[in-house]
Amino acid sequence: MLGTCLRLLVGVLCTVCSLGTARAYPDTSPLLGSNWGSLTHLYTATARTSYHLQIHRDGHVDGTPHQTIYSALMITSEDAGSVVITGAMTRRFLCMDLHGNIFGSLHFSPENCKFRQWTLENGYDVYLSQKHHYLVSLGRAKRIFQPGTNPPPFSQFLARRNEVPLLHFYTVRPRRHTRSAEDPPERDPLNVLKPRPRATPVPVSCSRELPSAEEGGPAASDPLGVLRRGRGDARGGAGGADRCRPFPRFV
Repeated sequence: MLGTCLRLLVGVLCTVCSLGTARAYPDTSPLLGSNWGSLTHLYTATARTSYHLQIHRDGHVDGTPHQTIYSALMITSEDAGSVVITGAMTRRFLCMDLHGNIFGSLHFSPENCKFRQWTLENGYDVYLSQKHHYLVSLGRAKRIFQPGTNPPPFSQFLARRNEVPLLHFYTVRPRRHTRSAEDPPERDPLNVLKPRPRATPVPVSCSRELPSAEEGGPAASDPLGVLRRGRGDARGGAGGADRCRPFPRFV
């Protein structure tokens, strides 16, 4: 009797501990969601080219030759014969306007974002807007579809299994780090971002003509100021040797 009570007590404690652990560490990994196991790519082709339908972040819909994170779709049944197509990466619904153009929308509209699906004899699927009577198509030609007629190009789709690694859907793309030369010194300890020196022209006050030997005076016998350097009156007065260099100064 005592052993039975101990086993029951241990079982209750283990259950409580497991519940506490589950609450402390909830399963928030999106890779383990049920929807990620049913990703589909809608493939369409002609005799020359083939595409996968993809929905971009801005709502633009086009085709890509290979599977991408934007061509991964989730197709769910809304009611009998009708489906809703959603971009797995953008969370945008595939919708259609009154001219038959398809686009991705963040807001679901039953009239514009729900399509009737049926399978043709060749095994391909077509998706028809019950309101606008156009087929979902990646082609430019838009015409109202009538049963018994040939579908327009790039409107027959084949559902393909997802081959894009799930890690690609959640790998954060590195941001482009740009730093300015105006950043504080602690962000640039090696002076890598310090701007390169620029050559500045000689000041106008220093670019004057040399004294002529016919004028007389000390400058006549020493026109280049070789004997007078260091006396404080060389080409511009005191400190003129630093201000009036023969080559441009770098700052």
